[in-house]
Amino acid sequence: MMKTKLTLSITEKRVRRIKAYGARHRKSVSQLVEDFIDSLEKEVSATGGKAQPANPMDPFAGMLTGKITEADLKADPRSAHIYRKGL
Repeated sequence: MMKTKLTLSITEKRVRRIKAYGARHRKSVSQLVEDFIDSLEKEVSATGGKAQPANPMDPFAGMLTGKITEADLKADPRSAHIYRKGL
């Protein structure tokens, strides 16, 4: 399969966080993005074309694999709030 480059515009803080996450899980940022896209496609297939998760954090489930550390939660207080509320 041929690979192609993709340019994303995201904050430096998020770049640092995703690179740190990738390093902890021994995955490149590219692989994390591919895994995320694959998980979205699986969700659409599983729900018959309706990609509306009950929980806003569900799309990240494949990426995070349930291993959210206190450091992850401290790095992003808004996500931590959502995670802890279980929304």
